[in-house]
Amino acid sequence: MAREQGDEDDDLCFDFDARASSAYRPYPNKAMMLLDIMDNLPRCRFTSLQLSLIIHFAKQLGAPDIPSLKSFRQFQQVLQEKTGHKPVRCVSQFENVFYMNDIRDAIARDLANPLVAPHLHFYPEEPSGPISEVYQAERWFEYTASQLTPMYSRGHKRWWIEELSRLYDGTFVIPHTWIVRQGVLTADASVVIHNPDGSWTISSEERTILAADLELDFGDITALFGQDFQWTDVSTVQVMPNVQRKLVDEDEDLFVVMVSPWADDVSGNRSKQYNKHMNMYTGNGCLPGRLLQQEFHMHFLSSSPHATSPEQFSAFRDQVKATETDPIRCFNAATKRKARVILRVPSLPADNPQQSEESSHMGSNANFPCRKCHWGGTKIEKESDELYHRCHYPGIMRNTAEIRTCLRRQLELATRGDSKRIEELQRTTGTKDKITQHWIGVLLDKFKLMKSNVPRPGVEDIAVKLNQWLDEQPGDKMNPLLDLLGLDPSQDTPIELLHTVLLGIMKYIWHFMNTKKWSDEDRHLLAIRLQSTDLSGLSVPPIRAAYMIQYKNNLIGKHFKTLMQTLAFHVHGIATPEEFSLMKAAGDLGARLWVPEIDDMTTYLAEIEVAVANILDAFDAVDPSRILDKIKIHLLTHIADDIRRFGPPIRSATEIQESYNAVFRLCSVYSNRQAPSRDISTKFASMARMKHLLCGGLWYNADRDHWINAGDAVCRVLQDDATFQQFLGWTKPKDVSPGSISAMPKRIPLRKWTTTHASRYQDSTLSAKLPNGSTAEMWKAGQTLTAQSGDAIQKGGWVVALDPHAKVVFGRVIELLHSPVAIVTIECFVMGEKRHPDFKWPVLRRPTGQEIVAGAKNFWVLEGSAVQLAISVQHDCRRGGCEPNIVRKEKQEREETNQITKLIQHSDDDRFILNLSACHNHVQLCRILPPEMTMLEPLHPDRKTFHTLMSSQAQSIKTKKRKRTAEKRRATAAAKREDADRAEGEAGRAEKVIDEEADGAADSDLEGSDAGGSPGMETEELAFVSVDLDERPRKWRKAAM
Repeated sequence: MAREQGDEDDDLCFDFDARASSAYRPYPNKAMMLLDIMDNLPRCRFTSLQLSLIIHFAKQLGAPDIPSLKSFRQFQQVLQEKTGHKPVRCVSQFENVFYMNDIRDAIARDLANPLVAPHLHFYPEEPSGPISEVYQAERWFEYTASQLTPMYSRGHKRWWIEELSRLYDGTFVIPHTWIVRQGVLTADASVVIHNPDGSWTISSEERTILAADLELDFGDITALFGQDFQWTDVSTVQVMPNVQRKLVDEDEDLFVVMVSPWADDVSGNRSKQYNKHMNMYTGNGCLPGRLLQQEFHMHFLSSSPHATSPEQFSAFRDQVKATETDPIRCFNAATKRKARVILRVPSLPADNPQQSEESSHMGSNANFPCRKCHWGGTKIEKESDELYHRCHYPGIMRNTAEIRTCLRRQLELATRGDSKRIEELQRTTGTKDKITQHWIGVLLDKFKLMKSNVPRPGVEDIAVKLNQWLDEQPGDKMNPLLDLLGLDPSQDTPIELLHTVLLGIMKYIWHFMNTKKWSDEDRHLLAIRLQSTDLSGLSVPPIRAAYMIQYKNNLIGKHFKTLMQTLAFHVHGIATPEEFSLMKAAGDLGARLWVPEIDDMTTYLAEIEVAVANILDAFDAVDPSRILDKIKIHLLTHIADDIRRFGPPIRSATEIQESYNAVFRLCSVYSNRQAPSRDISTKFASMARMKHLLCGGLWYNADRDHWINAGDAVCRVLQDDATFQQFLGWTKPKDVSPGSISAMPKRIPLRKWTTTHASRYQDSTLSAKLPNGSTAEMWKAGQTLTAQSGDAIQKGGWVVALDPHAKVVFGRVIELLHSPVAIVTIECFVMGEKRHPDFKWPVLRRPTGQEIVAGAKNFWVLEGSAVQLAISVQHDCRRGGCEPNIVRKEKQEREETNQITKLIQHSDDDRFILNLSACHNHVQLCRILPPEMTMLEPLHPDRKTFHTLMSSQAQSIKTKKRKRTAEKRRATAAAKREDADRAEGEAGRAEKVIDEEADGAADSDLEGSDAGGSPGMETEELAFVSVDLDERPRKWRKAAM
């Protein structure tokens, strides 16, 4: 019997053992592998209908081994069970159902991934050079040694902290901590003396030892000396062997991995219609920051349109705490050893409202609006001189213990039915938790019900019963994040740059200037100036100035980041000195925050404190009351402490999570919306499984009791196929060749050496390096030059280079040549001895005739390798008085039109300003410049006096605002009363008119009856007169009202 067409491939072999040696294992063939990849591309999703069409096309083209859609889906299910994981069904204490991808599965995949495991850092580090990662800052050191990775293994030996060990030189030691110093694993250890009588003494001597110098572990020592150790002072000895050994088997290592969950509400729709989902993602905190900024290393946890973030955090908390007693069982692809993993949560990245919720805080509108400290008071109190001044500094820090105590006190008051004192406590502390608030509402309702019983019980009796009832209830009574070991949500919610600086500080500046200062003519001039910005050395997207001005109220982060680095150059003539200082202070702070590494933490934090103080004081000078209204301004005072604990601020940035929301939306829109949380979690689990296979990741084969990976052909896809790399979000390190020059397209003609700038300005040093006969050859014009920093520099770009004598040269590239060697011609500029009087940044100018006579160069012809990095330099239009005199035709659809656009024509080409608000290469540039050229100066050395003056202005502004608000309220109330009186009068007059008309009609009818009218008519008319007002026709009723 012939088979049905739809079942033609349903008998595909799913025997994994039969494919054990296949190059495409665990896939039966290449076609199945490619279909699985296509179905799991994060940003290129296909519906089942579209996938069936692709399968149909492949079959029509005669491709072999093409399955039916049905058999393909069946195979995916089997593959997920064999090599992946399924989402976990969770039911919250509020009976909301959602699905979560277990964080333990995600971390196990990371360790079993040969492309990820070698990059994991399990120990805190003390670098000798710059600090660039979270594990190099202080946060990891806040954990005790037993809460971090407690062991080190080499071969089959394992050394644990607080266990007796021996070095190769025969010294007995007890390691206390494992710390990576200068790239080498070390331990802080106590020296142990083995006495002649066989006893052991821990000496007062402590030393730093290399892990590589350890010879014998505790097992070896017990084999030599036995189990019974006689200590001269037992009080100084920890329990041996280490109790954490019980968590692992003899052939397993134990590691601690950091995970920082991110949560936020996200729309599940791509359209403007909002479809709220609460999402949770995380990354592996043991990875370097450059990898964590790739979507490939982002782990989806959960999404639900019903469950709130505390409900999802409760399930996450349970998974994390479970690893403390039952560590994750996995395989370390880097060491080829079995491993177990304990999870820790060092931080909670999110936007500010979400971080307030995670900190059990009321939010920015509370009397105490800061989630990190206790600054605050009533509106009137915050305007006082003392509190206004204190707002510019960090206050007394909150902590987990006091938050938990405050929430318990609120529950205690709820058992007594004291709602007023609960509200008062929340107002005076700013502490308020969603889960606790639910139980407070339940307790207050129960209290009212029990209070109404007869005979009426006492408050104490009710409180005892309610406390007993509350203890018996399942689920959390307060924020589940407060239960995580080593986590303080109030302090471990680092300031996030996108929402605090770009969508906070810069947005406030932009909104203030556009709504209160700039006219349409000012904005038109600003658009011309912005469009004329030299973007070389900025690493920002092309500026669309007309769009930014037209849609000034709808800008996003990338627009504000561009404005932060350029706006100060373009506001002369349309901003006051105070407003200019504010924009310049924002640029100073931004350039110092967006740094990838910190050379000297003490010096850097001092600069950050000055930069924060300047922008806060600049805000005060422009709008003294703004700092009282916007908590994001005050939050900047805490950023220095966050940097000290978490490293460079960009390591806590959430742009990657915000970008990852696009992947979530594609999973959401392809769900049938009947079970969105399950469908979305299932799809993310499928994508994670597919990525793991392509990376060569190992999975546990229960049948063979062995860890296996995919076939060679599967692993080569990610390594060799650039298209799949792009669609999967995998970013390979770029192969850069510093000093090389990429040639112009072949259509650009070659040039003779004698026609080049290089031939005109070359010196003997370069001539000696040129190959013989090269000046007689034809040279190719270069398109871009790769600097030592990796920057791609074009003609006209500004650079820092080294001349043949290794001296720093600032200049502008005027020519790039290639063949047979890479040559760059630079127009040299001299850095002025004094900083710009307004910007306080270095000035670059052309060398004078006297300087040239004295030996200064105005042009250098150098090898491409001499160029160090790209810099941002802007013309000094403020001093030059540059006007928009350049007229060009606007391009539309790549065609010139008759539409005219204007650009700035610079009045000279001699004087420029080194842009120190540029984020790109800021660290490298500061290493080159003299410290006095980059050092920030406080705007107001006596800040106390300045704040006192500003507080009085803020009080005046607030008083006037409250007065206007009260007047508006009185006017509104009076208008409402007047409208009500008018309506009542009109209704009365209408009633009177109707009654008069009715009486007149009745009298007329009676007269008609006396004249011989019909008795029936008389009855009918009289009946009409008796009709009630509310039963009149609709038009009458409306008129009467």
